[in-house]
Amino acid sequence: MHVRMRLFLMPLFFLGCLFDTKNSPAGDAYSVDAAGLPPAQATRVIEAKAGDTLRLKVEYVRKEIAGRNVRMLGFNGSIPGPTLKVPQGAEITVILTNGSDVPMTLHSHGVRLDYHFDGVDGYTQKAVAPGDSFVYRLHFPDAGVFWYHSHYREDFTQEMGLYGNFIVVPADSTYWNPVDREVTLVLDDIQLDSGAMHPFRVSETDHTLMGRFGSTLLINGDTGYTLTVKRKEVVRFYVTNAANARVFNFGIDQSQLKIAGGDNGRYETSVFSPLELIAPGERSVFEVYFNDTATHEILHSTPGQTFVMGRIRVTADMVGSGNDSNFFSQQDTCAQVIHSIDPFRPYFGKEPDEELILTGTMGAMAMDSPPMPMAMKIAAPEHDPQALDGMGIEWTDHMADVNEASTTRNMRWIIRDKRTGLENHDILWKFKTGDKVMIRIYNDSAGAHPMPHPIHFHGQRFLVVNVNGKRNFNMAWKDTFLIGRGATADLLLDASNPGSWMAHCHIAEHMEDMMMFFFRIED
Repeated sequence: MHVRMRLFLMPLFFLGCLFDTKNSPAGDAYSVDAAGLPPAQATRVIEAKAGDTLRLKVEYVRKEIAGRNVRMLGFNGSIPGPTLKVPQGAEITVILTNGSDVPMTLHSHGVRLDYHFDGVDGYTQKAVAPGDSFVYRLHFPDAGVFWYHSHYREDFTQEMGLYGNFIVVPADSTYWNPVDREVTLVLDDIQLDSGAMHPFRVSETDHTLMGRFGSTLLINGDTGYTLTVKRKEVVRFYVTNAANARVFNFGIDQSQLKIAGGDNGRYETSVFSPLELIAPGERSVFEVYFNDTATHEILHSTPGQTFVMGRIRVTADMVGSGNDSNFFSQQDTCAQVIHSIDPFRPYFGKEPDEELILTGTMGAMAMDSPPMPMAMKIAAPEHDPQALDGMGIEWTDHMADVNEASTTRNMRWIIRDKRTGLENHDILWKFKTGDKVMIRIYNDSAGAHPMPHPIHFHGQRFLVVNVNGKRNFNMAWKDTFLIGRGATADLLLDASNPGSWMAHCHIAEHMEDMMMFFFRIED
């Protein structure tokens, strides 16, 4: 660690001795006791029709993880909550009932819905008090994989297990490639101490420097995830990163991923890669062809270590769908996505309408860390695992004591409007419905502990046009994008969904540290 950075971190370390979570005042930690709680149930798949009413109840459960009983929160008793399959264009009603002892909301991440049902406490609704309910009317205009989670004390509620998926089935049956099976995977990590969840403070959020990294990696809420498929099966995976802070570099050994889609639907052209980088809040859709009788490991691969998160067993039985290696190996384009992007192409070269700077300060002082060398200022192009080091990704918590000691009192993450100088909650942009807004975002490499930030826009979709001045020639509609340390990204926002919205970093602890701003789209 650089000498000057170490000097600035030392006061925070001593603060940690005073405000350590394990030594916090009695009553200032949420319970970690799992005794007497009902056991977590298996995640259900619910196929909804237009006009259906579904119920989601938040309640504490006892979840067995790596042989230990852990107190967690689930939707309808499961972690993840139910996977809700909904037809594209449908509207459904979801009644959220809060059976916990803390306030709750339901945020439908990436869904271009009516803003009254966006689930932001204090902005679009008042949080649902314990014992109360709230009715959400959700409209799904876009095909793809989306997810839901609470937007109240997200560092706590999301880490405790409150998340689930929406799978929006395309109206056009040719939108996705034909496959033999669809599988939904939710990636997460949790921090366990002696068989219990590492405590959370009631009074404030901690781990605000880097975000809370878990010691245990999960797929669909479990450590021993196993999938059995038949030989010659093509499987479509819908993958969501629900972790508070961890970026996953996902892969399946001995396999190529045919990456077909991202946050809000398909790419213009599918691409092949052994690994897929998925930041908190992001989703990825890819296909895998299993042609050998073997066991494949599901991997999270970092520059320093590879973690086995699960296994896929391929049996000798063959499917009869006719899929083969020639079918799978072909790159394909999606005319529907290309057509949806065409009206936006004339705006790709426009100067930015708005500019943001991502930075941070520690206490009253910015951390005087030296600028990174130019080689470290190059963000990784999507699906290029060779360039990952250049993003400055925090693959794990490498200074746990300092990170835990950081709170909203001694660490401040900032989104700054370059034109006005306003920061975080003071920013309120205004656009007209139908505007095509070019937003340039620069991730400052000289602020306090510079690191990548996954930036999420509520209720809208955008295109990643340029990264570090290099044009992106294979696009998909997105709602969340990881902006590397020292990187600059140009996002073209499709301001088509009127209402009052927010945008924020999707590292949960950074968002709780007020790394967010607001924008309004008016008719």
